[in-house]
Amino acid sequence: MGAFRLLLAVLVAISHMGVTVWGFNPGVVAVVSFLIISGFVMTSLIERNYNAPTQFPLFYLDRVLRLYPQFLLYFVSSCAVIYFLLPGTPQAAALTVENIATSLPIVPLGFYMFGITVPEILPAGWSLGLEMCFYLLIPFLLVYRLRGVAFAASVAVFLSATLGYLNTDVYGYRLLPGVLFIFLCGSYLYRMRARAGVIVATTAIAAALLFLAIVTGWIARRPFNAEVTLGIALGIPAVFLLSKLKYHRIDELLGNISYGVFLNHFVVMYVLRAFWPVAYDATIINSVLLLSFTFSGLSYYFVERPALKLRHFLRAGGGRSILPHLHNTTAA
Repeated sequence: MGAFRLLLAVLVAISHMGVTVWGFNPGVVAVVSFLIISGFVMTSLIERNYNAPTQFPLFYLDRVLRLYPQFLLYFVSSCAVIYFLLPGTPQAAALTVENIATSLPIVPLGFYMFGITVPEILPAGWSLGLEMCFYLLIPFLLVYRLRGVAFAASVAVFLSATLGYLNTDVYGYRLLPGVLFIFLCGSYLYRMRARAGVIVATTAIAAALLFLAIVTGWIARRPFNAEVTLGIALGIPAVFLLSKLKYHRIDELLGNISYGVFLNHFVVMYVLRAFWPVAYDATIINSVLLLSFTFSGLSYYFVERPALKLRHFLRAGGGRSILPHLHNTTAA
């Protein structure tokens, strides 16, 4: 799924440069597929490596080592670019000690709508906050067999938001209660059995029908409800089909740079805005993507790969030797 993940990162990037497709925001559609992929991959990771409550701390450490190295690199880079090149902008106003301190743990970024953080330093980071909330919960849902209850509760919240009874953008796209079932669709796709197959197929069909109802006016179009339902309808079959493909080195290479592209395109946009404050035409968009790919390749090789070795060590069982230390630290 590496090439697909890179495509999704590109869709997120161009959406932030004002590109729409037939009036729809492609970045939102892409984020929904990212959630499905995350549910699939986390279920695989936990079942194979962290499938007991005593191993949950190692799973969390694995996730920290996955997200933080490049996040910290590009968050600090964004702070520097904003400070030196974009004074007097809303981004510069976000460079406060308090906002930086609340952004660095990542989780608060997912709750920016409540005023906990100001997301302008690295705007795409809000979805990492959402991911972190999912990581905190998913081991318990799997080990204690609570996916079904969580799925049903999340669908109820999502439908309430999609129909306008709750804030559609917040509860139908950005917060875990309304999108947990999307993550869990990916979870069910891993080692899919009959009941799981019925759940994800029904969800995809229902999402497609909701999308049609929204675009035809039967259901009022509200912020991103069309894009989210479209993302579910397209993302579930895409992840299902791509998960059946065999490993390929080129696909892995493309997947390796996807996370960096997702994070760093705003940094590149900020730099270009400082020197060439023009509209995002095709030339500027291609320049942003080319630079983003280049920086992502470098950051993967020099920043993420060292952390990847430690993650492999944890999964191979080496992390069991540090569990007593983690427990003693927690107790202290």
